[in-house]
Amino acid sequence: MRVLTAYFCFFFGVGILFFSSADAQEPIRVLILRDVPQFSIAGEELVLKDQTTGHLLFHNQKWSSITIERLPGARLRVRGSGISAPAFLLAAPRGSFAINGRRFRDQIHIYPANAGSLSVINVLPMEDYLAGLVNWEISSQWPMEAVKAQVVAARTYARFQKVTRQGELFDVEATTADQVYGGMDKEDFLSRKAVRETDGEMILYRGDPIFAVYHSCCGGKTESPENLWPGYFPYLKTMECSNCLGSPYFVWNYRVDGVRMRSSLNSMNSLGPRIVGLRLGQRSDSNRILQVTVQGERDHLNLSGPDFRRLLGRDLLRSTNFTVKEKDGVFLFAGLGWGHGAGLCQWGMKGMAENGENYRSILRHYYKNVTFGKFPR
Repeated sequence: MRVLTAYFCFFFGVGILFFSSADAQEPIRVLILRDVPQFSIAGEELVLKDQTTGHLLFHNQKWSSITIERLPGARLRVRGSGISAPAFLLAAPRGSFAINGRRFRDQIHIYPANAGSLSVINVLPMEDYLAGLVNWEISSQWPMEAVKAQVVAARTYARFQKVTRQGELFDVEATTADQVYGGMDKEDFLSRKAVRETDGEMILYRGDPIFAVYHSCCGGKTESPENLWPGYFPYLKTMECSNCLGSPYFVWNYRVDGVRMRSSLNSMNSLGPRIVGLRLGQRSDSNRILQVTVQGERDHLNLSGPDFRRLLGRDLLRSTNFTVKEKDGVFLFAGLGWGHGAGLCQWGMKGMAENGENYRSILRHYYKNVTFGKFPR
């Protein structure tokens, strides 16, 4: 998951629609591939048509796999042939289909994007999306009250983003930029049970769905949103959290030499070939770094703590709550927690559930002065 990011994407006036059957549930548009030159799709009885004319472009009675490739202009290559049309439709009557080896359901929208690439968007019912999301974000084997808390937070976050991105092509990304979703392969009985038992329920502040951000482990204290995103989120507060000590990421270490660090900052050519020093600036109330001065051999660069972490890699520098020492050209980081630190702490959620708290009390702990209810579509 998990940042509030607005994307302003400029696309050619051509779209492709892949679909199977859909139901009447509220849909969610999930960006599953961004800026790719091509992708493969496989399924039974794939039927590709020009949506405008109904002209049959491809049909196979049995299982088949095709590659869709971007060509210059707003054109595509499918099975060796160039295709140009206002819209395309591919039916998969047998149900699910696989994109680059991962199974998805319902609809796929494909848009030729800038720079000769494609954006691929899965459109499916919200509740199916949530059932598939659980085991990408946490584990359905966690206590059921924790799984239900995850589902309600994810549903609320997705609904908030639907409103925020009304004029865009998608509602959420399938990555940590929003919420991690890899298709339907990890759905199971427990994830569906959590979705069913919280049917449509969301976290509300003054009657509206909240910006229900969450992260893996806060490392003992959550972060204030004003240090991360513009906007006003009165339900997100810095608070102590003693429930995530069981996380394997509560304490972490990372080491990197100055040359490799410089390569992570690949657009900062003025720094020179190697980073020789780091100076940590002010910290937030939750002890997270707000600014880092990066000293190269030729020049220095000031970065915000979150930008520094993003450039080095969020899976390597797990949070901005860290200290650093330099020894013989190697930088040794020691830190607490994993993620941006705001909102719900997933490992804290697990700890609270193991201590007997129900999902609503867990959510009230991390989101202040909220209520629960369904929200009109």
